[in-house]
Amino acid sequence: MPPKPLKLKRAFSGLALTTNDVRTIDGPSPGGRFNSAYPLWDGSNRILTSWTQCRLLDQTTTPATIVPCTDQRLADPNVQIAPSIYSVWMFDPVQNTLLPIMTPTENVMITDVVAAQPRATLPPVILDKQAPADLDSTFVSDAVGVLSIKSVYDFDGTDTATPNIATLANGATAAANRPARFIRLVKAVSQPDDDVRDIDNAAFGVTPFMREILGYAPIEPDGSVKIKVPANVAFQFEILDANARRISPQHMNWLQLRPGEVLECNGCHRPATAQNPRSHGRSGLFTAVNTGATSTGQPFPNSNPVYSPDAGETMAQTRARTSCSSDAPRCVQMTPSMNVVFTDIWSATPKDPDILFSYADASFTTPAPTPAACVTQWTAQCRIVINYTQHIQPLWDKPRVTIDPMTMAVISDHTCSRAGCHNTVDAAAAAMVPGGQLDLQAVASDEEPLQLRSYRELFFSDNEQELVGGALQDVPGPLDQNGNPTPGPTVGPYLDGGSARGGRSAAFLSRFATGSGSTHAGYLSPAELRLLSEWLDIGAQYFNNPFDPAVPVN
Repeated sequence: MPPKPLKLKRAFSGLALTTNDVRTIDGPSPGGRFNSAYPLWDGSNRILTSWTQCRLLDQTTTPATIVPCTDQRLADPNVQIAPSIYSVWMFDPVQNTLLPIMTPTENVMITDVVAAQPRATLPPVILDKQAPADLDSTFVSDAVGVLSIKSVYDFDGTDTATPNIATLANGATAAANRPARFIRLVKAVSQPDDDVRDIDNAAFGVTPFMREILGYAPIEPDGSVKIKVPANVAFQFEILDANARRISPQHMNWLQLRPGEVLECNGCHRPATAQNPRSHGRSGLFTAVNTGATSTGQPFPNSNPVYSPDAGETMAQTRARTSCSSDAPRCVQMTPSMNVVFTDIWSATPKDPDILFSYADASFTTPAPTPAACVTQWTAQCRIVINYTQHIQPLWDKPRVTIDPMTMAVISDHTCSRAGCHNTVDAAAAAMVPGGQLDLQAVASDEEPLQLRSYRELFFSDNEQELVGGALQDVPGPLDQNGNPTPGPTVGPYLDGGSARGGRSAAFLSRFATGSGSTHAGYLSPAELRLLSEWLDIGAQYFNNPFDPAVPVN
């Protein structure tokens, strides 16, 4: 197997270092391939590299001969790559020259290069930080780091709040006017090699990856956040609205903290481009918009005087410092939760309404996707793991029956998948078109037997159906010029995998909102809608645990 190719990049810019067409995908790379690189410290900016030229096999000769890459040969869809001959080259990015140091040799690959040379000035030695001198001992023992964001409304030094951060942070501004209400921490799920567990693609569903949720925390009125995160875990974060649905673009960069490490950033960052060559998250590139409290001991404008900031502190920093100095356990207000919880601590009066979406809610009677202990006490080991068959399908199958306590007669039955509703038979077991053309039964799909029909109906288009002679069948399309039927109309999908606020998802979820006027208003509780929302936001995967016994394998 050839080594994994390396594409050289200019530091922090995201721009290609060489003008040659060097590719990192399968197939020929016209500019050859780099495997490793090592800078020289002689002031020349030259780089010692391991490189192989682009070579192809000419199949018109017997035996096949090795030939260089040309546009004509590369245009051949059946082109075959010749074995690589990585050797040592000297690359000069200023002159864009690549000169051989060691002559390439057939059947020999030199893949890793290092230059052993003295330096005029040795780089500084950065020692690991140690508790308690450099790190908080509590955070180290709890296996957490700390994420501190000055304001999620700060984008590359621009105040994107409406009308501005200062107005949203003012205690006289109602929380309903603040778009960013919660932050969600999300973790990637590592996939086993096929020789360990060969997972069938049906396990992923509409999204080719799996995700776990690490926890939630409220965002302060000024957009600031200071929370604990599990240490040594690569994570992303998402900004949510009052319904715990993502309002931010998907955060495609991963962060990771060591035990006790504190990561501070001004706010959010746009991707680096040629016009905006700023590295994601690199410090010192712009001044923070949220400069914090103007003076020590002076409460934030129109806010609860119990929280007395130091000059320059954000609301999250003040809240965290207060909690770490007075609460037991220490820093409890920096602890995330498996629940989505907001309690107004800032407004003097009147207080903004509480928000609580909890797996411990009395309405939440289907299996919770996190251990009961994590619902009441978050630790760095807590995870929300949502599998469709275990946690979402039960929402459709959950009995939602209202009984007259005097006569014990059924007043209403809003069970989603029951006969006569989102089912293919009515109460008398006669065939029927599912309500809204949406079948939510927990039966194997005709299209993908490894997935339930309800999942396929929610995320994939399907043929519209009708009753003909008491039997359910697809609606045919119009006849073509030869008198043959054409494909008929389709329905769905009904949800967007990856967004609870997407057009289809938003329309679906809004049908259950209390006071919406919809026929389905109130059928699902806020706690149940929270589960649906977070599952949609992270990708609406069929499984999020590759080792679940029910995961289909090849």
